This record gives sequence, C-alpha cells and structure tokens, in this order.
Amino acid sequence: MSAEVQSQFYLFFLAIFWGIGMCLVYDTFKIFRKLVPHSPGWINIEDVFYWAVMTVLLFYLLFTYNRGEIRSFTIAGILTGSIFYIKTISSVYISLISWVLHPFLRLFSKIRFVLGKAIELFLGKR
Repeated sequence: MSAEVQSQFYLFFLAIFWGIGMCLVYDTFKIFRKLVPHSPGWINIEDVFYWAVMTVLLFYLLFTYNRGEIRSFTIAGILTGSIFYIKTISSVYISLISWVLHPFLRLFSKIRFVLGKAIELFLGKR
C-alpha cells in the first residue's frame, strides 16, 4: 500500500473520531442547557460559537493532513463517527454526566439560596 493511500486511511479514521468528538462536545452543551436553563437567544449564541470553533478545527485537520482538500471520504468519516456516537454513546453519556453533575448543581443552588437570604438580612429587605 502506498504512503498516499495509507495517509488517506489515516485521515478517514481521524475523521471518524472527529465526528465522535464533535457530537460529544455538542452533547456537553446539551447537558449544560439541561442543567442550567437557557433562553433561545443564548442557545443560538452557543450554537454559533460551537459551529465556528468546529469549522476552524476541521479546517486545521484538513489542512494538516490533506493539504486543505475536502474529500468525500473525509465527510463520510465524520458522518460515520457522528452516527455511531448518536446511536451508541450519546444517551449514556448525557445520562451519566447529568447524574454526576446534578447533586453538585443542587448543592450550588442551596448555597446560592442561603447566601441570598444572608445578604437580604444584612442589607434589609427593599
């Protein structure tokens, strides 16, 4: 197998992992939105930020490993990784991370409530 074909296989597998990583990052945003409610405007800002960062990183990946050429196998790799992640890992990841973070969020909420009451008592009710 030629070095060129080997590098294309390598890029294809990188693209699969890239698709998995993109979905993992987006699921992290979804978890954050689930735990801390957001307005639609804020969600739009987060989505634009996500896609801007992913675009820059994808360009870097393509530029570094394929001289900036967009090839169909790269897109197929990203789609394959994304579909694999969504069908197998996504729901488990979201449930697990939400379950782990939920007690900390409840504790933070209670601390914020107590501090708010203390400040109210200190400053007097207005």
